[in-house]
Amino acid sequence: MIKYFLQCIILYCLLAPLCTLAKNQDILFNRPTDTPQARYVIELMTLAYKELGYDVHIIDFNHQNALSAANNGTLDGQLGRVANINQQYQNLHPVNFALFEFNLVLLKNCQQCTFEQLDSIAIQVGYPAAQSYLNEHPFIGDIVKVKSVTAQLNLLTQQKVQGVLLLDFLLSTKHPLFDVNQFQMEVLSSIKSFHFLHTRHRALIPKLEDQLQKLDENGTIRLLRAKYNLD
Repeated sequence: MIKYFLQCIILYCLLAPLCTLAKNQDILFNRPTDTPQARYVIELMTLAYKELGYDVHIIDFNHQNALSAANNGTLDGQLGRVANINQQYQNLHPVNFALFEFNLVLLKNCQQCTFEQLDSIAIQVGYPAAQSYLNEHPFIGDIVKVKSVTAQLNLLTQQKVQGVLLLDFLLSTKHPLFDVNQFQMEVLSSIKSFHFLHTRHRALIPKLEDQLQKLDENGTIRLLRAKYNLD
């Protein structure tokens, strides 16, 4: 009996490390605004991480604080962000594989005025694309920062601002019936979105790049893009 008991202990000691290695590790991100682009990125990155032995967990988190939380390590990174966020959030490092592309657009309620001539614009906090554009193209008018696309459009339709800077996919997802024809629309720039990881996960970046390249070459990305109507 003692001999059997000792054999069981030895067998457990031999198998326990293998069981530990077999269990996937967890990686944590905040839930992005629900758009086809976000669903596509979640599914794509879940597949990529799974091949590397990681389970992706998505939690509800205040979007306005998500970048800071990722930068300080509360979150493991950001599912998709514009390339230059690491200029401000230096603990975040990009995976060099463009996930999707979108347009930063200007909606304005004056026909002849240019962006530089507007008296006021509204931007949405939590999305650095608009602020990055303003950093590169200084604006001398009033800048109103709001929390949602809805608030931006309300300010514009009520003529409380002359223009709004929007991400085109957020506009089409959140307000698909909004009549943009009543305003002048101008595409200011095309922007690519990338996956970011906290500095403690930097060793994963080349592995993720390789995995995403494989998913691209085997047609998985093309199928996912079709699934979410991104083409």
